Amino acid sequence: MDDYMISIEFDKFTLSNGLDVILSRDDSLPVTSVNLWYHVGSKNEDEGKTGFAHLFEHVMFEGSKNHDSSFFEPLMKVGANLNGSTTPDRTNYWVDVPSNYLELLLWLESDRMGYLLEVLTDRKLDVQRDVVKNERRQNYENRPYGMAHMLLQPTVFPAPHPYNWTTIGSPEDLDNASLDDVKSFFRRFYTPNNASLAIVGDFDPDDARSLVEKYFGDIPPGPHVERALRMDSSLSGAVDITSYDRVQLSRLYMSWPTVPAFSDDQPSLDMLAAILGDGRSSRLYRSLVYERRSAREVQVYHHDQEIAGEFIVQATANPEHSLDELESELLRQLDDIRSGNVSERELQRARNRIQASHVFQLERSGGFGGRADQLNYYNTYTGDAEFINKDLDRYMAVTVEDVRRAAGMLGEARVKLSIHPEADRNATPSPVKREQAPAAAAPPSFAAPVPNRSRLDNGLNILHVERRGIPTVAFGLVLRSGSADDTPDRAGIAHLTTTMLREGTATRDSGQISDEMEFLGSQIRASANREYTVITSDGLTSTWRDTLAVLGDVAMNPAFSEHELERIRANTLTDLRRVSDSPATISARATRGVVFGPGTPYGHPQSGTEVSVSAVTRSDLQTYFDTHFDPGSATFIIVGDLSLDEAVDAAEKTFGGWRASSDSEGRARAVVAPPEPSPTTIYLADKPGAAQSVVRTGHLTIPRNHPDYLAFNLFNYIFGGQFSARLNMNLRQDKGYSYGYMSTVDWNLAPSMLVAGGGVQTAVTKETVIETLKEFNEIVGDRPVTETEFADAVQGLLRSMPAQFETQSRIVAQLTRMVAYDLPDDYMSQLPGNLAKVNIDDVHRVASELLDIDHLSIVIAGDAESVESGLRELGMPIARIDYEGREVAAS
Repeated sequence: MDDYMISIEFDKFTLSNGLDVILSRDDSLPVTSVNLWYHVGSKNEDEGKTGFAHLFEHVMFEGSKNHDSSFFEPLMKVGANLNGSTTPDRTNYWVDVPSNYLELLLWLESDRMGYLLEVLTDRKLDVQRDVVKNERRQNYENRPYGMAHMLLQPTVFPAPHPYNWTTIGSPEDLDNASLDDVKSFFRRFYTPNNASLAIVGDFDPDDARSLVEKYFGDIPPGPHVERALRMDSSLSGAVDITSYDRVQLSRLYMSWPTVPAFSDDQPSLDMLAAILGDGRSSRLYRSLVYERRSAREVQVYHHDQEIAGEFIVQATANPEHSLDELESELLRQLDDIRSGNVSERELQRARNRIQASHVFQLERSGGFGGRADQLNYYNTYTGDAEFINKDLDRYMAVTVEDVRRAAGMLGEARVKLSIHPEADRNATPSPVKREQAPAAAAPPSFAAPVPNRSRLDNGLNILHVERRGIPTVAFGLVLRSGSADDTPDRAGIAHLTTTMLREGTATRDSGQISDEMEFLGSQIRASANREYTVITSDGLTSTWRDTLAVLGDVAMNPAFSEHELERIRANTLTDLRRVSDSPATISARATRGVVFGPGTPYGHPQSGTEVSVSAVTRSDLQTYFDTHFDPGSATFIIVGDLSLDEAVDAAEKTFGGWRASSDSEGRARAVVAPPEPSPTTIYLADKPGAAQSVVRTGHLTIPRNHPDYLAFNLFNYIFGGQFSARLNMNLRQDKGYSYGYMSTVDWNLAPSMLVAGGGVQTAVTKETVIETLKEFNEIVGDRPVTETEFADAVQGLLRSMPAQFETQSRIVAQLTRMVAYDLPDDYMSQLPGNLAKVNIDDVHRVASELLDIDHLSIVIAGDAESVESGLRELGMPIARIDYEGREVAAS
């Protein structure tokens, strides 16, 4: 695999104010990725002033002197994709933008670096404080096992270690922070000499350098930041913690403090983590999850940070099994490795997986972990961006002895956290003029690829896109059946059948499939959606034929062994019982049941129910497979560094012998009429003690192939389909009720579901319903879509198109949707012209005709005792429902 490494070419220079700049040109798509790292994170905070770095990650999106409004707004309208994140060591911001808007982006990015504090107000600070608190509720307090990190972090790194507190900080510290406090923090750390700027993609290097100097060159440097190169944890012995959560299964965390990134032992610890717990053929997965079935899931990772690291094992016990069993097996495996019992194949498998992961990350220019992010990572932590091209050498050099020594580093100084279900649970039973933004350059040309088409004698369709230069190949096998084809008494049969594909064939057992794929640095993914099933994989160009051979075997020759069925059934039943752990999951399941009707083809849970899953037999799986898996209704998609002839030849060798079963003839999907809409009603699914309410409001609308699809998609983009849409700007940016409040359409060939919502503070559940209904009413009433909103939506959708074709896997995903929705091969290439035919009157019309504001279903998953009295003040009907959307009596 060594011959297939990507070498990233770049130039680096430093401005006179200390800003490091890295330029890496790639004109394969008309997209430019701008990634900015500030070398500041939560470890730079002072005791009593925690959470500042993460708070500033939010504040930096709220406007600066020469653009005193949302950072998102001008970028979303040009089709950009953007985000940011904070760790203990750094804060990063990335934007992937159509390349003719590079100057606009640099103007915005430099303005918030140099001119943010002049317009930072108490009001902005207060709103983002509330947003961060909602993020804490959503990602920690209201998530199963979400508080584990809060318990582990201060124990693994005792004070005064700067990793002692979590990145999100203390709510009390945030409440006590004054405007002067946060301004002082900004002045210390958000400066050009404490930052690294990477630009990757379609640009002229000379022009890019001139623009960087133009917009960033006059920003004054800040004070020098002193840094600790390494600070080991003072943990000196074993610490055991026991905690309780509103969950179904007990979970074990074992955490050892280790070494920082780029230290000599870091690669060995990473390899140890891969051998223990990365993939289905790893030691702990094979032992705990597959063979003993004592664990539902297991994860092992080495979290290496700038000044210290942490080796973490996380294992969730199956019912009737104890955490002691899991700990005992973990320690046994560590002892075995310490004794030197590591095979060369295990070591090579770990190398291959790490190498393949690195290549697949570098396939993307932007986003988290893409080339721009990686260049900044290496530049910030090592001062040498060239490390991007040589870091893998450290992993290729790791020996069995190195791994043995790494296992020996996991000694007595460790933290064990045991989380158990709360005993008193009572859940509902479940079924350069800076003042003026620069104009865009001439728009670059982009044409979405039109796939080559072929067909085998057995009827299998082939779609192929040739994409040279990137040493990867991606595949997808799309079948025209899904969970909507489940029979009423076998809900979940499509999901179970698809899950069982990887669990053994006529010639390979489950372990062999996992071992082969993981040794190749790949994996097989199989999922049953409502109307289609897709089996995907990807591989390096050196191994893709071997990868495809396994995928073909899995797709055509499943064994459906009784032994594996009982294991998968037990796992599925366990997962169904865990639905009550998560308000977000409860809300999603219940909403489908309410809107489509519980137990209907589109309303039942895709994974089934405890009753239906318990009843499934091997014969049921085989019958479903024989009925719905046949080459005549399937499409094989292949994208990568190969010709059409190579693709057809590989498909013929893999799938040429596939024949349809007689059971597949004359099949038809059951048609069930949706329920008659009721007057707007609140449906309350009780989740006692929930830290947030998850609110979802919606109704049925048009199918995906309806003539008004494009107009309605534009409407949704404006209403709630992206960050700067109306819903999110109101509920998050203006009110601070939510971490994110959006709308989406779950498209089907049958009537589809429009849903708006998100997680909100429990105390404002009633107010959230009021604001949501206000937005529904205003967009068809006295505040219709404006010309500006319409134009921005059209351009936003068009300009975001190229990024959807950045990687081989993304192209496979696009082609999969085209197959699933019966779209023509040239659909994406014709999309710009078709969008141009839609006008604002079309959007007004579909909003008026298709929004049924008198028959909305408002589904709320939360603590009924806390929210019901307030909701009754709204004067709407309220029904209690279970977790599948069936009405029940209040408890």
